[in-house]
Amino acid sequence: MKTKVHFSASFRLATLLFSCLLAPLADSATFSVSPSTTSNTYAGLITLQIGGLTNAEPVVVQEFLDVNGNGIVDLGELLMDTFPIKDGGASLIGGQTNLNVPFDGNAAGGAITTALPGLAQRIGADFVGRHIFRVLSPSDRFTPVDASFLVTNTAFSQSVTGQVFLAGAPAANTIVIARAEADGPYAGGTITDGAGRYSLKLPTNTYTLLVSRPNCFFDAALAPRVALASGLTATNNLYLTNGTVMLSGSARDATNNAALGGFFMILFSGDYLATAFTASNGTFSAAVSPSFWKFEIFDDRPARRGYVTPRTLPELDTTTGAVANVTLQFPRANAMFYGRFTNNLGAPFPGIEFDADDVGGNGPSMFQGQGISDANGYYAVGVLAGTNSWYCSPNSMETPLLANHVISSHQSVVLAAGQAFLQNVTALPATATISGKVRDSLGNPVAGVGFGGGAFIGGVNYSTVNVLTDNTGNYSLGVVSGQWGVQFTTSDDDSLANRGLMDLFGQYQVTIPPANPILNITVYPLGSSALRAPSRLSPSQVSLDVLGSIGTNYTLQVSTNVASTNWSTVSSFQLPSSPYTINDSQATNTSRFYRLLKN
Repeated sequence: MKTKVHFSASFRLATLLFSCLLAPLADSATFSVSPSTTSNTYAGLITLQIGGLTNAEPVVVQEFLDVNGNGIVDLGELLMDTFPIKDGGASLIGGQTNLNVPFDGNAAGGAITTALPGLAQRIGADFVGRHIFRVLSPSDRFTPVDASFLVTNTAFSQSVTGQVFLAGAPAANTIVIARAEADGPYAGGTITDGAGRYSLKLPTNTYTLLVSRPNCFFDAALAPRVALASGLTATNNLYLTNGTVMLSGSARDATNNAALGGFFMILFSGDYLATAFTASNGTFSAAVSPSFWKFEIFDDRPARRGYVTPRTLPELDTTTGAVANVTLQFPRANAMFYGRFTNNLGAPFPGIEFDADDVGGNGPSMFQGQGISDANGYYAVGVLAGTNSWYCSPNSMETPLLANHVISSHQSVVLAAGQAFLQNVTALPATATISGKVRDSLGNPVAGVGFGGGAFIGGVNYSTVNVLTDNTGNYSLGVVSGQWGVQFTTSDDDSLANRGLMDLFGQYQVTIPPANPILNITVYPLGSSALRAPSRLSPSQVSLDVLGSIGTNYTLQVSTNVASTNWSTVSSFQLPSSPYTINDSQATNTSRFYRLLKN
């Protein structure tokens, strides 16, 4: 009997010890977010403090959008961001810290202090409403700890309001987004209440309103355009459509297939838009219409995980039914640009987005990287060595802080794996302007096209802040003294080509001083052509420039009588560049007329 009692006690003790080894330790982690409440225009850092860790312990931070505002992470709420961070750890490339990847700035063991960029640099972080940060242990050493983060609406005197409907019923807990101007930058977002109502205070401007909800899509052709004057409240209802076919897949590390959660993506098909976030296991899904759908990934999420974003993502065909198992692969950055961004007096520019694109080689650009300058103006942008050459610069066009400046620019460089390339950037205040109006060949103003310039000043290349022509075709570039070459930009959204137009005669050379010259420009339909700058090189040779669409086939003809029907061919060719110089070696006549035909 005594033996039996002794065996039972030993068994219970062993079972207890074994259970303690298997079970996670008691919740010992602490977590706080500072500030815990801020307005949606707050430009400062968001500081996360994590305590109660074992030395060098890794953790995972997640950010959820609490769409129903109950202060709890409910099933199905959006994982807006997630990243791993290690006690005492930082992401290094070439011995330099990749400042985009959150790292521990607390020298003490057992604690992590890290700072996230301001709300404007993290798309969606400024959605008005409650957000919940969560810290968890990958090894389940402690139970997850949550910290609330409330984003309030800055008290502008004007606002947009209305109600969102889905299948005729009010759509609660739905995201409403304001975008400045047509195709302009993101300006803010909020969440509808239980009755589908929304209200968002905004600065005076013209906005397009968009709406997003899981498994629905929105017809942007029906998006209201609101001119928001001072003190005005504009009311517009918005309408969603339930998707009928599922599109699903996952985001993965291109090397080890690790899941990448918290990536924010837009799916679009013509005017139809849908959004999705990848879950913690990397998966995403969206219910859409039967059509051909493309992806766009916001670069800030991959950058905070140390990845570059592919420029070309798959186009998916849902016309015959659901599409599953789509894999989006993201390579990890293995090289980096870094440096400091200051003005001519050495004062830093904080919170500025830097973009990097691979721009050389024989094919199109393949990848892009992104970074944000810190409070002291230091920045880093991870890129992928072994592709094309890379070009890195601040994104000045959507940054009000850089308005009326010119910015030092650099040539593209080829980076080796493991290389960190130092590239400091300086901005000079503009002292003059180049302005004018852009019209098409019929005299109509051309709105929303990009325009910019460059100059070599004091041994340094400088670029203007690129601008868009306004609704009347007007533009104005801030410049300093120097010889400026100005031209239209080639970004797809803002290009002339995207509007079926081309510039035959740029780039344009403008000298400052005199200050504030006017440069009006006429542009032409795509495929247009022109001849210019005829010059007699010898008694039998004339040179002239052909301007037109690169890659288009043309025939240059000549006659000694402009009214003649007898024209001879000088050359037939595919235009390799514009302008392109052609020589007529038979030009012995005093009078000689040329014409250009598109084949």
